[in-house]
Amino acid sequence: MAGRRQQILFAVRVAAWLVMGALVIGLARRMNWDEVFGAFAAADLRLALVATLFGVPCVALQGLRWSSLVNAVRKVPFATPVAAIFVGQAASAFLPMRAGEAVRTELLARATGMGRAASLGTVALDHSVNGLVMFAIAGSLPLLLPVPRWMAIVLWSGMAGAIALALVLLRLSRTPSSSEGRLGQLIAKMRSGLVALRNPAAVARAAGFSAASWSVEIAVAMLALAAFHLPHDLPHAMAVLFGVSLAQAIPAPPASLGNFELGAGTALVAFGGPPEHAAAFAIGYHAMQLLPTLVAGGLMLSRFRLRLPQHA
Repeated sequence: MAGRRQQILFAVRVAAWLVMGALVIGLARRMNWDEVFGAFAAADLRLALVATLFGVPCVALQGLRWSSLVNAVRKVPFATPVAAIFVGQAASAFLPMRAGEAVRTELLARATGMGRAASLGTVALDHSVNGLVMFAIAGSLPLLLPVPRWMAIVLWSGMAGAIALALVLLRLSRTPSSSEGRLGQLIAKMRSGLVALRNPAAVARAAGFSAASWSVEIAVAMLALAAFHLPHDLPHAMAVLFGVSLAQAIPAPPASLGNFELGAGTALVAFGGPPEHAAAFAIGYHAMQLLPTLVAGGLMLSRFRLRLPQHA
């Protein structure tokens, strides 16, 4: 049964990649690549460099968000989850399906001894808090721009989904699992990583760091848009950022290649941007996101090299 499930999941991943590849290739064939290269040549490299450098504090704030929740479970140095999230995001550049999430889960478990299942619980909670904050901010986008109706529906549906997930995790954190077998045992172990939900101060700190991180992300998007001489006001930056976030929910190849560009480019084209300039921006913006993560992640990896593995 488990083997059959793995085969189905693998088939779904391959199908998603094929669809994504077909979409990207189809769009690429319609592009006037002279205009794309021209947009790159005209880009302001100083603004692009500033946007790239801002990527480091942005990820650091994400790490502090996670650290706030981890410390409600077990007291650890705040730098440990921060380093783990840098390494995890760097790993996602080489691993498919955003497997960097598994990397940061494993690194936290090894560094703190809290166990893999409990560590996974903190990661799930971290995503829930971040999703709630993201959709709370994104929900204001239809009030700032005449967005397509489908986009407003997606944003508000995402908010409802994030709230539902948070309620499920809250229930799991309070109620012992009645399921038997391996799934029940996993849920029981994960509960120890969800106890932060019972700590309002920890959740509030995490939400604060999440809001700060999204603020920096929006600033980076504005700088990147300005670097490519595109409209770079707050609504356009938010549209690009949340377009990327939604596209990354699709099963992705390493570094979210294709997903990222499709999300950023589609958001710009939806608001009347020229496709060639949108494509150039999407590729350049992705590079601005990847470079600081790879460098910082490589440097942070040394923090975990001498750690011995801990068993869940």
